[in-house]
Amino acid sequence: METHRKSPQKTATAGNGATGVSGTSPAMTKDEKRGVSLEEAWAVHRKCLIIDGHQDTSVRRFARKENPESWMKRDMSYHADIPRLTEGGQRYTGLFLVEDATATDLWTITEFLLEQIDTHPDKLMLVLSSRDAVRAGETGKVGVLLEIEGPARWLDGNVNILRVLYRLGVRCVHVTHGEGGSEPTFLQGSQSVFGPCTPRDREAQRKDFVGLTPFGTEVLRTQNELGIIVDLSHANDKAFFDVMEHTTQPPIVSHTAVFSLCNHNRCLTDDQIKALAAKGGVMGIAVLPEFIDTDPQKATIDRIVDHIVYAADLVGIDTVGFGSDYDGFSSPPIVPDVSQLVLLTQAMLARGLTEEEIRKFWGGNFLRVFSQTIDKPAK
Repeated sequence: METHRKSPQKTATAGNGATGVSGTSPAMTKDEKRGVSLEEAWAVHRKCLIIDGHQDTSVRRFARKENPESWMKRDMSYHADIPRLTEGGQRYTGLFLVEDATATDLWTITEFLLEQIDTHPDKLMLVLSSRDAVRAGETGKVGVLLEIEGPARWLDGNVNILRVLYRLGVRCVHVTHGEGGSEPTFLQGSQSVFGPCTPRDREAQRKDFVGLTPFGTEVLRTQNELGIIVDLSHANDKAFFDVMEHTTQPPIVSHTAVFSLCNHNRCLTDDQIKALAAKGGVMGIAVLPEFIDTDPQKATIDRIVDHIVYAADLVGIDTVGFGSDYDGFSSPPIVPDVSQLVLLTQAMLARGLTEEEIRKFWGGNFLRVFSQTIDKPAK
């Protein structure tokens, strides 16, 4: 798809070639921005169903050993809370994390979220299907889709635990939260690397790392069978392509960005973006500054739009979504908090994205993946 908007130029590096790994562009070209008022932006933003691919606000309160029910009140010490998720008429469904490696307990947070949904049926709704996500938005409720980031500890080598978690309402499971190794409980054979890197680093990892383990392949097969979304955030590059080879349903990379614009291990290279698009998957662009630019001064809302436009020009807007990672990191987010997401809509409109494209970015693309994965009846 050609978006007809200028996106940042790629620069050829020694890492280019079959893998499509390219370096960060030293300069970017942008069309002259047309003026878009906040009122104009809200008029479009309220029409959008926001589906946030990754959201940590519930788990973070447990990790800080604070009262988790504080999320029902506006609290600016966090990036998000229930009042701000729907502020201004914003319609929001998030993939809410229910564990964070060893810092929190999967079972405790799952029970907390399910209890909160029962206690506040006027504000919260459990999302088990694409139809639930739409209904949550139509009724002004926050849609809650349960997501597990680091499954190895909790599955403990037993795929039947995944079936139990499905019965509890879990509808998205990552391959890893970075863990990996020779233990039979790990889903990938090499631990993932976090932080800035070079194209050569990525090439070396693809050559030397071990991807899906036998247990990881079994878990993937079971996720496809049950209708549980496969999330490749944090997965090493070898595991990423192993999933692409074997999955029968579109996977997601819930919180990431474009490696060609920011050389970070968590960002997707061009060939990864193309492979994801070929499977019908979606990448969620995060608001974490480290993913958006290696220079913190350049990690702006306009720079987020650069990532959106770059990926859309590369493979089409249908592969690009939103994955904030709110409350999953300590640095100030580029969009300051969840109630100000309209600023990103304003910036997309100013760049020339159409209302249809913006609606796909905010939720339409993830909604399509929901319909192809979690809507599938379990066998």
